[in-house]
Amino acid sequence: MKHRLYRYVGPEEIRKRVAAQPDRSCIKSREDLRVWVARAEPNARRRDYVPATFVVDISNQLWLADRRSEHVACAAGGSVLAAGELVISESGKTVEVIEATNQSTGYCPEPACWSAVATALDGAGIPHPAGFTTAFQFRRCDGCGSTNLIKDDVFECSVCGGALSGDWNYEREE
Repeated sequence: MKHRLYRYVGPEEIRKRVAAQPDRSCIKSREDLRVWVARAEPNARRRDYVPATFVVDISNQLWLADRRSEHVACAAGGSVLAAGELVISESGKTVEVIEATNQSTGYCPEPACWSAVATALDGAGIPHPAGFTTAFQFRRCDGCGSTNLIKDDVFECSVCGGALSGDWNYEREE
């Protein structure tokens, strides 16, 4: 299956500041995920789970970083097939992804990017949900250029009040 590429659409000053020094881990197996969870900062843990920033790069490789990290840093400044947040649970010898979202205002990926996430997780042998547990829609305001998170199917710019496109309208790389 061919996946879309999403380029970084966030503030350029953030990309310049963080992309050159990514603090990220390549996850190719369940053991890689277990090691990443074990190394997670204690203050990043929430009870028995660990939230993480993720991207799937153009090679369909999964990368994780601390949840407070910028997606563009996790992507080392490059384009991605998917971006968002994962919640990882570890109990005994079991490690799995229990929640997944496409929440990334730096890349604003469509919910359809799930297929890239599933391919990367399946390739690593990591159990996961059947789809995004929460999927977001993003739109750029053609009037003021602001990024908007669509809520309750209201396609109105939260900054200028202008109408937003019903279709995803960030530049796509094919």
